[in-house]
Amino acid sequence: MKFSFAKVTNSRLMGTMGLLISWEDKQDKIVQYFLLDAEGLGLADYVSLKNPTKEEAYREEERLMGGLGSDRIRISEDEALFLIKYFGNKNSYYEKPLPGEVNEYIDIIKKYETKLHIEDIYPKICKPIKDEVEFINYMTMRFIAWDRESLKYFSGSEEIANMHITNINGTLLKNTVIPKGNKRYISEALYEDNDGYYTSKIAFSIEEYEYGFKISSMIATDKEPIFDFEVFDEISKPEFVSMYSISRVDKFLDIFYRDNPFTLKSDMENGTFFTRFNFNNDHVKNNVYVINNDIKAIYYQMGNEFFVGTYSDKDRKYINKILQCNYKEYLDIKEELYFEENVLYDFVESESNDFYDFLD
Repeated sequence: MKFSFAKVTNSRLMGTMGLLISWEDKQDKIVQYFLLDAEGLGLADYVSLKNPTKEEAYREEERLMGGLGSDRIRISEDEALFLIKYFGNKNSYYEKPLPGEVNEYIDIIKKYETKLHIEDIYPKICKPIKDEVEFINYMTMRFIAWDRESLKYFSGSEEIANMHITNINGTLLKNTVIPKGNKRYISEALYEDNDGYYTSKIAFSIEEYEYGFKISSMIATDKEPIFDFEVFDEISKPEFVSMYSISRVDKFLDIFYRDNPFTLKSDMENGTFFTRFNFNNDHVKNNVYVINNDIKAIYYQMGNEFFVGTYSDKDRKYINKILQCNYKEYLDIKEELYFEENVLYDFVESESNDFYDFLD
């Protein structure tokens, strides 16, 4: 089939990207959707659609890319196939199975020849950064994730690229950026490693050039362990919980997910959980970065109950107005509660089937 177009999210600095490739001939059209994980999984998800309707293609694209908070950048056939080959080889390196119908793309991984290198495509898969605090947050995130590739690209230094304090690809949970003047910054990082939670201070010296910023030097202090309840206190935030009763549960869930394909859907022990992310990653620009500040709302269906968690009064009004307008034949509001810290996700994870008992 003939290459039609391809696009990728410029979300490499968040660790994950969505890649879409469209092929067609006189009779058929095939669209391939890849989730690219730069932090150890390689190709993390794969789906293809043959002759999809516009609605089907839109829904699958939003499922893949809608929650990544990034722009979608057109790329060439060579660049798209290079990304499949490059990330597919990561699966082999990390001994992770390839996803989906492997026969539909395995020849690209094994046989495709290209002169491209990952550095060549970084300007397209990384968003342009014009803010110093945002750059420090991203570099702290990449350092905690033990992302040698990105540290090398944004420093040009093998020494910096090989620095790490984590045992695996760690997760930055919270970061406070403290400016020290003359493009010097301190990151006070709280992160998760494979053996627990830790804090560390990382000092950066950066420089600005034509296309953004580079790391001139960096150094990290020894890590200090922190208890999980302390972590919860650090990243928790006030939460509004709206409670609805549902009629015709299966019909409602089908329509709700069809209308909101950009939400992350998870099947839980007692129901279905949806996460709605913001459509940008502007939370990385803040002096205090918190991992869950990119979440706009969470939804949880359990039996004939539907719970909605939001994190500002503005979002509470907006989200619930949409629900009550668009799904009024399925939803009936029962109660709205306010909590000083996150409650709903803990309830979901607890596998309890009674919200009020859980609160007690």
